[in-house]
Amino acid sequence: MMSETVRRLKINKRYEGLPCRWCGQLLLVGDDGAICGACESPHHAACWDKQNGCNGDPACVNRPLAQLQNARPVETATRPILKPGESYCPTCGDVVTDYCFRCQNLAATDYTGPKQTSAEAKGALRYAIFGLFCFGFVLGPLAIVRGTAAKKTIAQNPRLEGEGLATAAQIIGGLEVLIYVGYLVSLIAGVNSR
Repeated sequence: MMSETVRRLKINKRYEGLPCRWCGQLLLVGDDGAICGACESPHHAACWDKQNGCNGDPACVNRPLAQLQNARPVETATRPILKPGESYCPTCGDVVTDYCFRCQNLAATDYTGPKQTSAEAKGALRYAIFGLFCFGFVLGPLAIVRGTAAKKTIAQNPRLEGEGLATAAQIIGGLEVLIYVGYLVSLIAGVNSR
């Protein structure tokens, strides 16, 4: 069970005549008192409140924290002056122009610079188109997987575009898989009907 930090009471016969641990004056019957919950040291309530804790045992857990004397202020690093179009990355604090490649994080503003089409999206669409003419059972699923990977990369990097190409690759790849599955089902149904 956890004891209370301080017990506040009117000084009674038990504590009468004991010195306050802060001011040294005697405690008198009827004074407002504060008895430390950890070391049982008596104090005037006003002294306890003014000093913010116990002055009994030097190892008492209710002693006020020691104040640092002549402590130097914490020095903060000076930030460089920003040029037009630059800002600080909200995650790592680096100076960036719209996008932090370290954190893969947009800066304070959305990226409005030039974009290039993702090579992954182009490759996924190539697999999907070749799959229409041959090896669709292999290239269709590959187009779906590559299209999904391209969408993730585009979502992480605002300098890339081509989400439409990746979506087209996924759709065409899905159609190729459906066509191949339909073909297999028709073959199996033809064999079973004989």
